[in-house]
Amino acid sequence: MTGSQDVAAMLDTAQAQRRCAYGTTPVVRRALQRQAARGILARPYRNIYARAAYWDTLNAKDRSNHVARALAQLHPSWVFAGLTAATLYGFDHAYALHRGNAILIASAFGARAHDHPGLVRIRMRDIPAVRLDGVTVTAPERTLLDCGLRHRFHEALPIFDSAARQGVDVTAALALCRRLRIDSTAIALLVSYTDPLSENGGESWARAVMIERGFIAPKLQYPFVNPDKPSGSYRADFAWLLPGGRIVVGEYDGMGKYIATPSRSSIQAAVHAERRREDHLRSQGVDAIVRFEFEDISHPDRLERKLLGADIPKRR
Repeated sequence: MTGSQDVAAMLDTAQAQRRCAYGTTPVVRRALQRQAARGILARPYRNIYARAAYWDTLNAKDRSNHVARALAQLHPSWVFAGLTAATLYGFDHAYALHRGNAILIASAFGARAHDHPGLVRIRMRDIPAVRLDGVTVTAPERTLLDCGLRHRFHEALPIFDSAARQGVDVTAALALCRRLRIDSTAIALLVSYTDPLSENGGESWARAVMIERGFIAPKLQYPFVNPDKPSGSYRADFAWLLPGGRIVVGEYDGMGKYIATPSRSSIQAAVHAERRREDHLRSQGVDAIVRFEFEDISHPDRLERKLLGADIPKRR
């Protein structure tokens, strides 16, 4: 078998296993390097490769997982930590957190001279490790602790919400923080606002921005009667039950359904259903419906203006 045939077989196997390929012999490493130099392969990390066309189809989270799974085979003693571990667990977070493509591992010591620039060591004396689909990662509570300490509130809350949704006891992260005598302020705040009812990372991010901007936290997945389907109910993404009986509903990414159903008739049906839903909500005392999208969350001033326009109060 030629070097090129070896590389092709390795890449096929790696893709099937949802990981990157790596060179195990000088001959194969040189063959991989040649193909990377020609643009046939992507090289996200030292001696880590994937077909460029395949790599371009992966989002930031999948890329992180592909690199981590390959490194786990190259370095069986490594324990992946922080955002890298959170990604392997499948905890929701923004793609933007992967800027720089860092790989984080737990380590008893700091950076070494020969470390790849993209490798970040999180120092810890005791490393609570678990096996996850053939990869060793820090335990969920340690993963949450590191994410909560390394990222801002609106970046970390989606991770905590998602972990809670998967059944993780997020209070264990706070207990660990205190046991290690680490300042627990950030973790305590995250734990206090964690809510497994948040259905996805976008909703968690939106709620985190609301909290950061000082607004009172809404109720999540608040039920309303659906007259067209008595056995079911409407569930509002966000709902504020305000003094005087006012009810304000918040809906995230209301245009997603129209993009997913591009035909004219489908769009018309979706718009009609949405208007009927709004009529039903208003008939049950909803005073205002605030709609916002990704752009509103990524530009918090826009979201704040919308909430203030609906008279959502801020915490005193």
